[in-house]
Amino acid sequence: MREYVVENEFVKAVKAAGGVAYKLTSQTANGLPDRLVLFFPAKTVFVELKAPGKMMRPLQRKRRYQLMKLGFPVLCIDRLYQIKPCIDAILAWTPGDPFPEGIGAKIPDLEVTMLPSEIDDFGETLEPIDPDDLAGFYELEEDDTG
Repeated sequence: MREYVVENEFVKAVKAAGGVAYKLTSQTANGLPDRLVLFFPAKTVFVELKAPGKMMRPLQRKRRYQLMKLGFPVLCIDRLYQIKPCIDAILAWTPGDPFPEGIGAKIPDLEVTMLPSEIDDFGETLEPIDPDDLAGFYELEEDDTG
């Protein structure tokens, strides 16, 4: 099954439940979720739709993290049977309250890279330097002009 099949069914189900699912496109921000889902009163949820078994790309997971830090729920749906529980959860949810966990497809956590703890003003790590590595570096050639 292709992604557009899941997406079309999702849009129809949202409309049948009294909401709208706007397609999100952006010329300046890649990785945004596919749909902005709105229900009365002021229920706003972002939904990424995928073909069955496909995973969100790292940039999509980063955008999800950014939107969630702003307080917006972000869901991923990759199977038709996930659509009804998703809509039911949105309808039962009150904005400002935590969104229920475990709705839709499982999304792997964003991998966080740790930087070295000590960095100088030039972005270099403050690792001890072996003097033998620098022995020939500081020796200047003698000037033959004299």
